[in-house]
Order: sequence, then structure tokens, then C-alpha cells
Amino acid sequence: AEEHHEHHEAQALDGRLARQGGADVAVDFGAVAAAGPGADGKRCIDKVEMVEETEYDDVVQCDHSYDKRCHTTYVTNYESQQEEECEENYRKICFIEYEQIAFNETVQICRTPLVKDCNIQGPEVCRTEYESECWTKQEVHDVQDDVVDCTTEIEEKCEDETSGYTTNTKCSKWPKEVCSVSKKQVKKYTPITGCTKEPRELCAPAGCGFKQGAEECFDKTQTVVQDAPKEQCTLEPQRTCKHVTKLVPKLEPKEECVDVPKEVCTRSRTNPRKVKKPVVKKWCYVPSEESGLA
Repeated sequence: AEEHHEHHEAQALDGRLARQGGADVAVDFGAVAAAGPGADGKRCIDKVEMVEETEYDDVVQCDHSYDKRCHTTYVTNYESQQEEECEENYRKICFIEYEQIAFNETVQICRTPLVKDCNIQGPEVCRTEYESECWTKQEVHDVQDDVVDCTTEIEEKCEDETSGYTTNTKCSKWPKEVCSVSKKQVKKYTPITGCTKEPRELCAPAGCGFKQGAEECFDKTQTVVQDAPKEQCTLEPQRTCKHVTKLVPKLEPKEECVDVPKEVCTRSRTNPRKVKKPVVKKWCYVPSEESGLA
């Protein structure tokens, strides 16, 4: 559009130059005074002159390049480490003490008496003999016994395993015995047997002997002294340790670089040349009463 405008002005100047006879237009005082007045009262003559100017070609040159931009990033790697893993179990230690207690109890007493055996009657003679009396009873004990109940549980452990940019979860399972100890009341029986010597007065004719007779049994209430068990128990912890291998994450620095495009443009003026362009110069005169031309 600018070139078209300049071309249009040049054509108008060329036409005006042709009408005014080129560079021979008179611009002296008389010629200016003889010119017709304008709207502002000025008398003007237009003179076209060729003025030499230097023209250039505008060249824009752009250079493209790449800048290397780097930054530090951190990559997660895993290294194996040995760790100590411990479990705690408990051991039961018990001590039983006995203390004597006395109580009345009905027992069955049996004895084999000595009886006279006389073939000849004679004067009666009396003497004291000792007979063994023995008794047996079943002693009942209420005892707390330990009952072990075990179950099998499956233990699972998962770890993240990284390979490159991919992370996978690796799981392993193993069986584990879990046991619990509970107390249970049970009855236990202990036979207790005791014997005593009891005096008996026996009378028989002189010359008579004695022999064992039939067994006689009867119930008798007597005071029995026995040992009562008293149990005291303690639990002692036992620690069992083993070494296991675990993966521990570790951050390692890594440099990453990218190429960033860059454009640098410069403007230059080349190909200078001299051209002549028509320029309109306006020669004007303002008439006044003093000049006598108004």
C-alpha cells in the first residue's frame, strides 16, 4: 500500500511538472505576485524539483539454534540390607510346694483278727496283742492343667520392586504356627493307704494258740493329715532372632538435559542506491497594503 501511495504521488508530481514546464517555472517576485490568491489570501506557486535520495533494501535475517538446558532429578533405586527380625515366645516355669492340712474323713478299716484255737480246755489266760489296721482312700485333686491349642496361619509380606520406570509388587507367603495356652480344671485321684497298730486283749485257756480269723471291715471317722499341693508359676520370655534381607529405597541424583530452540533475528539495510524523487516546493507571498499588491 505504501509503494502504491508513493507511485501515485510520483504520477501526480510528474503531471504537475509537465503542466509547469519542468524546472523552468519562474519563482521570482513578479511571478508569485501574479499568481491567483488562495483561500487563505496567500499567493503561491508550486515548483517541482527532483531531489536525490538514497534508498536501501531492508533485510531481516533470523538465525535458529538450540540451547541445552539441564536439571538434576532423583531416581529411586533399591538396595538390599540385612536386618534382624526377632520373635518372642514364653516359657512356663512352675514350682509345687506342699503344705499339711488336717480334716475329718470317713474311711473303711479292715482287719484280720487273731482267734483262739484250742483242742484242750484249760484255765483261761489273757494277754494283749497288737493288730494291724490299714485303711485306703482315694484323694481327689482339682488341678489346673495347661492345654495347648495350635492353629496354622498364612503370613504374607509384599515389597515394591522397581525395574526402570516400572514398579511391581512382589509378595511371598509362608505358614506360621500360632499356639495359645489355656488353663483347664481336671480331677486327679491319688490312693492314700495308712496302717496303725491297735491293741487287743485276748483270753484263752492255757495251752491254746491263736490263728488268723476272717477279715472284718467297718467304717471309722478319723482325722487325716495330708499334704496339699500349692503351685506357683511364672512366664519367662524367650527372644528368637534371625536375619532377613529387605529392600531399602535410595535416591540417586541424575542429570537430564533438553534442547530448547532459540531464534535470533537482525535487521540490516543493504543494496544502497541513489534515486531521484520529485519534490513540490511551494513559493508563497502574502500581499499587504504597504506593498500595494493587496
